[in-house]
Order: sequence, then C-alpha cells, then structure tokens
Amino acid sequence: MDLSARMSEIDTLKRHLPVSGQEGWNELRKIAVRFEEKIYTGATSQSDYLRKISLKMLTMETKAQTTLASNLPSNSAGNSKNPQDPD
Repeated sequence: MDLSARMSEIDTLKRHLPVSGQEGWNELRKIAVRFEEKIYTGATSQSDYLRKISLKMLTMETKAQTTLASNLPSNSAGNSKNPQDPD
C-alpha cells in the first residue's frame, strides 16, 4: 500500500479510535498493520485487495455516521408549544 493510502487508512481509524500521545499512535499503527495484513491475506489480487480495503473503510465511515445520527436529539417540534398558541 502506498503512503497516501496508508495515511488515509490511519486517518479513518483515528476518527473511530481517538488516540493521544505516542503510545496511542503506536497502538493505532499496530491496528492499521493488522487490519491491512488481514485484508491482504484474504485478497485474491491487487484489485480485490484495494476493493476490500475501500469497502471496509467505507463501512466504518457509514457506521460512524449512523451512530452519530442516532445519538442526535430528535426534532420534537410536535411536542413544543408555539408561544402564539393559546393554552
């Protein structure tokens, strides 16, 4: 994997696994290496490898966005009173 692709992978992991300090970065790199090795071992070709890496990263992003959206307070406009409405 080239440097820019690896940085993208690490950036994606960093968004989902917040780290701090050198120890955190070392752990993040270890996770990225294991992730990449697992994908590489299961790939049948370079294009399959790239497809699997891309799909896994996209899945992580989608899950994160879904989790974020479900944690936002719902719009409860139906429950709010309009100050101009009589009681």
